[in-house]
Order: sequence, then structure tokens, then C-alpha cells
Amino acid sequence: MSHCFAFRFVEPDDQQRKSLAIFTETKVSLDAISRTLKHDVTENLVPKNVYLITTSQDGYTRQGCRDDAAFISEFGSYVGEIDERLRCLVSSSSGFFNYCDGQVVKDELSASILQSGMLALFKKHNGLIVSNTAYHFVKPSGAHCDKFIRASNLLVSSGEVAFLAISLLPYFKSELKRIYVDTSSIAFLVSIAIRLYSDFTFGPPAIESFESYAALNHPYDFVEDSSSLVLISATTSGSLTASLLGETNLPNNQIVTLFHINLPPEQIGVFDVSNAIEEGLISTKSSHCEFCKRGSKPIRIAGDQFLPENPKHELLVIKKRDFSSRRENFFGQFAALRVLQWNRLGSTGDGAKEHFYIDVEAVIASKSVTFVENLDKVAKRYISRDLKTVITLDDTGSQALCDAIKPYIGSEPEGPTFIAASSLSQTDLTDTGSVMVIAGAITSGRSLLAVARKLRCIHSSSTIIYFVGFSKLPSHEAKVQLEKDLSQGGHELVILNTCSVPRIKEHSETAWDRERKILTSASEDDPLGDTYASLPASLESRRKGVIADSLDSDELFLRDAQGDPLKLRRTFAFWSDLGFDDARLSQTTQADVYWTIQCVLHDLRTKSENGGLATAYHTTLISPANFDRYNDGVIQASLLRAAHPVELDYRVDPVFSRQMADVCMSVIRNWDDEQGEAALEFLMALWSGRLQLLDEHINELSQCRTDDMAEDIKFFLDRLSVKIA
Repeated sequence: MSHCFAFRFVEPDDQQRKSLAIFTETKVSLDAISRTLKHDVTENLVPKNVYLITTSQDGYTRQGCRDDAAFISEFGSYVGEIDERLRCLVSSSSGFFNYCDGQVVKDELSASILQSGMLALFKKHNGLIVSNTAYHFVKPSGAHCDKFIRASNLLVSSGEVAFLAISLLPYFKSELKRIYVDTSSIAFLVSIAIRLYSDFTFGPPAIESFESYAALNHPYDFVEDSSSLVLISATTSGSLTASLLGETNLPNNQIVTLFHINLPPEQIGVFDVSNAIEEGLISTKSSHCEFCKRGSKPIRIAGDQFLPENPKHELLVIKKRDFSSRRENFFGQFAALRVLQWNRLGSTGDGAKEHFYIDVEAVIASKSVTFVENLDKVAKRYISRDLKTVITLDDTGSQALCDAIKPYIGSEPEGPTFIAASSLSQTDLTDTGSVMVIAGAITSGRSLLAVARKLRCIHSSSTIIYFVGFSKLPSHEAKVQLEKDLSQGGHELVILNTCSVPRIKEHSETAWDRERKILTSASEDDPLGDTYASLPASLESRRKGVIADSLDSDELFLRDAQGDPLKLRRTFAFWSDLGFDDARLSQTTQADVYWTIQCVLHDLRTKSENGGLATAYHTTLISPANFDRYNDGVIQASLLRAAHPVELDYRVDPVFSRQMADVCMSVIRNWDDEQGEAALEFLMALWSGRLQLLDEHINELSQCRTDDMAEDIKFFLDRLSVKIA
């Protein structure tokens, strides 16, 4: 192992030609210096000057180098005359450099040497940990970021660490008794700096780790006097220092950050690594995290900056068995009946549309035998004689369910009072008897919890039955939690049917949101939009529908290149055992297919064992083979729209990108027959960035454009060509 650390740097008076610095912690043989010099010059050409630097006071001198004939010969061959090109430096205990003759090195030159050496080590040892499209990081502060500085990566070799330690020495003073570090991983660096300083009045100071933000969440007994120094390993915002200044009495000059970017001007930093971070760094609050919105998995940085294993890349082939018997039972009852709909006004009362909407009125009108029998059984079991009040949520589905169970309840004046949730008053319910709250369908349970808060005033001996037709809660755990919240005091939550679906929140970006943005940017309505040709007539019509949010449950997807809507053909693997006849299948909407695919993907994301999409630190993508297995255009479109962008980002592996490019190529080239039904959906996914391929493969796709293609196809291919230009 070499004891020499060599790097190039720029002398302040010459910005054109770099000099070479060779650092050794202790004095090594000139033969070792010659080998290091030869290797560097072979790689980087002849330097302007050579600086031999050591921390040993018995260091190198120019005269000592002259006395070694072999070294003179080697130096002359690779650099030039020793008297003109060689500089010998030694570091002092205060962190400054002196020449071997005792002259002090100018501050600008010292700073250039220390900064350049640090950056060389930062790049050599990958001091910056970078995410990819599949995952990002959660810092100890809670902020989400795409990169973070890991100081411990640089602390590999004792000689290199000694070089870094020189920069810490100006912040030491003789009366120092203790040094607090935010992570024990930098204790090695601090201990070497202590050894180099060596002039402590009370002996070497103690090193204690306060575990970063843990010191702010739990009491930590800092000694807040002049004998203490706090060292922060790294920061991209200065937030930990700011918090310490606010929570302790430590002054600003006793809190020093080692590696930093974006450091506030009032804070003290040692190593600015901005020049080593080429594309900047994104750090944001979790509530505004664009990575999360795209489906990127957050990896928490905990403890001493622990980082899990490097993510692996895998492909997932969706199989029929991924459609569980529970799902089969649900879709067997309610699919292809115009019950499962998309993007319709729900029960929240705030005008928001539900991504997954269940038409309870249609369910009741269908007179489904299974639903009617289940309703009869549950109603008879839970409707009690002392029921005094029935509260109905403010939507047509809840009212329809209420009407369906009224025969089991009775009506006024003999029966209970019926109240709409919006007109509910606590004063009207004080000490009332038992209550039933009816909800047609719930997505989060917030409406039921709002009613529950108003019902705290009922008599202690009375019960509340929360009667729900359909639950769309995203997981069993969410259902259990809602049940706990509503059941306190002996009350009960009764759910007739359950269909877990992904929670599409207000800030979630769906495929339609992405479509709206990119179509708007390409239209004349957007003054900042692209300047290329206007949208073809069919896409302009689609843009207006997307912007007006007027698309219905049979208009989820772009039409085929002939202008026909995508329809489900007779065979659909997930429905093959449901026994639907042709009459019922003819009622199938695009929303039915989309619901089915969303449920399959949702279950795969929530699988705890192998074989799903929910691996913690691995990148699992939807295999391109799925688009061959499920080749109906409407199924392919559902996959493209239901998948998270991270599940369609094939750039992580050139082989995956090649495979998906072949699928896209086949679909596009067959744009005018059944095999290419979803060609516009594939092209929209590529243009909007939900489906990602390597640029070389996108270029191949754009090159398949021919003049006889439909205008929409040519438009998209032209846009892809511009995108990678």
C-alpha cells in the first residue's frame, strides 16, 4: 500500500498549468516519492511544480533531495531541475504550511492545496451518495433528497485522513476538553487531528457522539462552555447547526461543519464540496417531495449514516394467480355492470372527484343476488330495537343504501329519525339512543370520523353502528386502524364489501395529470409551451376533455390510430373464471379493466414476501413480457396508466431498456391493426416520461416514422425525436 497521497492543484498565480502535491504523514523514502511521481506524470503529463508535503517536523528539504543522486535523475527526467521545480512543505500544529527553510506559505496557496486535496479524495472515495429513479433518501432531519454527503467514505487510509485532519487544526485550542461529533464515523479523523495538534493543556480531549438529530429529540447533556467543540460531519443545508444553536447555549464559533454545500453564511464550514456535485442537489420537505409523487421509494438514512445494500434491478411478470380469489369474488359480483367507475364526484362535499368510484345506486339497481342476500343478513343482525337515529353521508350512494335498508328499520313516526350528515348537530343528539351511520362507499374513512366526533354526546349506554356498503381503504392495516378509532366505547364498524385500491391523494400525480401538463405545454393555450407544430385534431379534442376533466369511464385512454375507443376482447385472463356471458361482457367499460389492473398491481406492491413489487431497496419493474402476455390494447393501456413511473423506468438496465424498446417498436409498427391498438398510449407514456427508455432506444423508435402513418403517430414520434435531440 502506498504511503503517498498525490493530487493536482492550481497555484493562485497560475490558473493554466497545474502543480503536483505529494503528501505523506511521515517521511518516507525518496524511492517511494519517485514511484509516485512517475505514475502521476505518466497519467497527467508534466506538472508546473512538485510539492512534497508532510506533517513530520523532520520532513523533506531541497538539500536532502539534492543529496540523493537517484532522485535527482528521476526528478530531472520527469519534471526538470529540482532547484526550479521542487517545493518542500511541512504543516504546523496550527494547520498552516511552512517551507523547509521556515518561510510561511501564503494563505491562498495553502487554501488551494487543502481544498484541491480534499476534492480529490471526495471524488476518489465517492463521498457523494447518489440515488436513481427507483429510490431516494430521507435524511435524519426528515427532508427528502436525491443525494447526500457521506463523510465516512473518505476515511479509508490513515495517510489521507491525516491530510484532511490538517484543515481541522485551526479550530482547535489548547484548553479544549471535549469534542462532540454528530456521528462516530468521523471519530477517526478527529483522533488524528488531535494527535497532530498535541498542544492541549489538559491532555487529549474526549470524543463523544451525540448521534445527529437524536440529541434534539432526546435530552443530551452538552457541556456548553469554551472547552467544548461540536463537529458536524456533513450538511446540505446547515439545518443541524441551526437547530443546535437554537436548542443549546453553544456559540456559533464552537460548531463547525466538515463537508458542506449551501452552508448559511453565518455558519462555519471546513470543506466546501460544491464543485464535486455537478448537477446540484435536491432537498425538500416530505410533503413536497417530487420523488415520492413519482413512486420513488424513500430510503431512510439512520444512525451513523447507515446505507442499505445497493439496489438490484428485477423484472416482474404478472400471472393469473396474482388475481386472488378475494378479488375474483369482488369482480365477479360488480365488474361489467357499470358499477366500477372512474373520476366521479364523491361524498366528501368538497367537489373533488374520486379516482376509484363505486356507483352504489347501480349496485342496488342491478339486484345482485349475492349483494341482496348479504345486505339482508347483515341488516337483520345489526339493526337493534332501540335504534333512534339514522345518519346518512351526503352522497347519492349513501342515500341509495339507506333506502335499501329502510324496510329493516321502519320509518317515522314509528321508527327512528333520519338525518343527513351535513345537517347533523351535537345538541340534537345529546343523550339520544342508538345510532346508525350509513355510508355507501369509503376511501379513507375521514367522513365517518367526522361524524364520530359529533356523536360523542350520545348516552353512554347507546351504541353506534357504522354501516358501510363498500370499503376502498388501501390496506387491511388501514381498515383495522379505522375500526379501532370508530369502535371505542363499544361501537361497531360493519362493512359489506371490501376492495382495497391505491390511495390517490390530492397531491398525487396521475397519468392523466401528466397527460394534461404535456398536452397543455404543446398547445397554443400555453404561452410558455413548445413552439413546434400544433396538436393534431384528435389530440386537441383529447386535450380539451382532459383539461375540462370531462372524460367518463369509457374515455380513460387515447383511442387507437383509427379513432376507435379501446375495447376488451373476449379473453381476459383475470376474468376467465368469472363466468360472464356475452351480454354482460358487452357492458364492460375501460374503467372495469383499469380497476382490475390497479387491484393486481396494488396487491403486488403490498406483498410482504418475494415475488411482488414492494421490495424495500430493490428496483422491481413491470416486465416487458407483460405487454406480450396481455396484448389487448385496453389492458396494455391500463398497465401503462396504473403503474408507478419508477416501475416503468427501464433505463436502470440496458437489457431491460432494449426489451421494452422492442415491445414499443412492435406496437408502433403495427399501429393500423389489433397488435398496435395501444400505440398512442405507448407513445404518450414515452413523451410524458412515465415510460422511460435509454436515449439510444428512443432514437430507434423515432426513426421508424414513415409518411403513411396516422398524423397522431407521426406527431408523437416527432416529439420523441425532439425530446432526445
